[in-house]
Amino acid sequence: MPVQESALPPPPKKHEGILKFGHAQQQEASDMSGITTDVNTLSRRLRLLEEGFTNLRRFFQVTEENMISKNKHYSAEIKTITSDINEIRKEIQELRDKLLLVIRELQTAARKEDVKVLEKYINLWNPIKFVSQNEVEQIINEVLEKKQQ
Repeated sequence: MPVQESALPPPPKKHEGILKFGHAQQQEASDMSGITTDVNTLSRRLRLLEEGFTNLRRFFQVTEENMISKNKHYSAEIKTITSDINEIRKEIQELRDKLLLVIRELQTAARKEDVKVLEKYINLWNPIKFVSQNEVEQIINEVLEKKQQ
């Protein structure tokens, strides 16, 4: 806490060195009381300065403790965020791998033009009218039976 100069008593008067008879003891007593006052004033000022320094030390200690706790908190958050980022990177890599696999499979799949060519051949051959071997044998057997009759 700063000490205001107006609150401090005036500095002690300097001894002038002129001795006056009869007033010498009075002057010595007033000089001693002035010195005592000065010592008391200096002592009070010293206590105020010490209290100010003590308060500053406490303030800096609290500030340092707060900074340390915030640093620990932020370090923990950074570790959490870093682990989250690493997990996201792994997931993105897995998605890339799966996407590449899908692309490879799509490259091996038939294209639209290939399917259209197959459709034309199927329509040309008309496999619905195809006959199975059993059906052919059955038809032949029926025809032979008719001729025998």
